[in-house]
Amino acid sequence: MQTQAKMIALLDIGGEGRYATAINLNPSGEKTLGPDKGTAIPNWIGGRAEDIPLPDRSVQAIVMERTPLRKEAIDEIARVATEDATLVFRHTVDQPSDPHARIVERISGKAEVARVTLDGQPVQQLTIRRTA
Repeated sequence: MQTQAKMIALLDIGGEGRYATAINLNPSGEKTLGPDKGTAIPNWIGGRAEDIPLPDRSVQAIVMERTPLRKEAIDEIARVATEDATLVFRHTVDQPSDPHARIVERISGKAEVARVTLDGQPVQQLTIRRTA
């Protein structure tokens, strides 16, 4: 008898607890920023974006903010996201090239780009809505 993997509603890659219901993937189990520095990260699982310790197609929504966008990380996000997942990437725009170009090339879906402010800093937000 096969058991079905538990679906994760929201995975925050590099997260420290910004989203109350998110599972926070972070190499450190303690917050590294802000006034709560040194306190435990809620809903924490240890790991990095390049090697997400979750089953294939087990995450319905992913947020990645200001975490390095290596090729291996993009491949792992594509692997763990469900076929109808929503993926949100927020990265600084002070780079000479589009910080999200490699994501759009690798992960199919309806892509929307916007400029938003995150913790007082302007960032580019890429939202990809995959369709099953």
